[in-house]
Amino acid sequence: MGVVVRTGCRLHAGFYYAGLDWGVRWGGLGFYADRPRVVVEASRCDGLELVGFGVREPLVRQALGVLGIEGVCLEARELIPAHVGLGSTTQLLLAVAVAASHARGLRLDPFDLAVRLGRGRVSWVGSLLFKLGGFVMDAGTPSPLGPRALTRLEIPGDWAFVMVTPGVERGFSEVEEPKIMGKPWEPSLEASYHMSRGALRLASAVARGDLREALEGLREVQLGTGLYFSLIQGGVYRSSLSRVVDEARSKNITLAQSSWGPTLYTITDYRNAGSVVEELERILETLNLRGVVVVSKPRNEGASIQNKS
Repeated sequence: MGVVVRTGCRLHAGFYYAGLDWGVRWGGLGFYADRPRVVVEASRCDGLELVGFGVREPLVRQALGVLGIEGVCLEARELIPAHVGLGSTTQLLLAVAVAASHARGLRLDPFDLAVRLGRGRVSWVGSLLFKLGGFVMDAGTPSPLGPRALTRLEIPGDWAFVMVTPGVERGFSEVEEPKIMGKPWEPSLEASYHMSRGALRLASAVARGDLREALEGLREVQLGTGLYFSLIQGGVYRSSLSRVVDEARSKNITLAQSSWGPTLYTITDYRNAGSVVEELERILETLNLRGVVVVSKPRNEGASIQNKS
């Protein structure tokens, strides 16, 4: 018997807290979108066989070695593009670990797996979303208890995410990021104000199903987070993305930068998603940028696990 695990992708909204007070370094928040996703099939076999993982195969082998899982065949049917701001590493590693453990009859908890795989050094958002889906604010890192949600909310079903990934340099990798995020610095009063206030505006708007206010909250938490990282990324948004953001703003489209990008996203009513896609495609063309624009429904459940005979 085999098992198929399907994930969503993580859209990072920013940080509501950064610093060294209260034993907390980072407090983050974000959404789970249905696509793009990781789909992994696992079954028992002799040794270890990996198919379809491409350049991610060494990372997968390393993770299975850490967990001590062998005697499993794994096939990647779908993968999230790496280092574009969609949380591909956490979703891939947890999908592989859950699929492999279920195939071997171990049924290990995703949160335990996340801790053992060294996730959550900066943010637990991806791990929380893998198990819970929806919208989450993590309780901050580091945490000796592993992933803990400050809040978890259902995303209104008639909302949609429109993501645009311009063809510019990719974000920092899991090797590069710790050099930047290893020790947070104190935020300015302005950055701290917008981070915390924006996060509360966003969370309360999601809870109420208020799309307009959710976009305002998202814009504000992005402002605070961007001010905090401005010296690293060249501004409130990465310098290579600011033209796209500015042009979208002129068309009344609020874009958020997911993690280090280059993926940007907005939230809209699903009925209006097509017109937003067209506008963003026109913006890429106007700026002479290649890129991909996709629409995704929210995913209000965590990764699914399906037995396959």
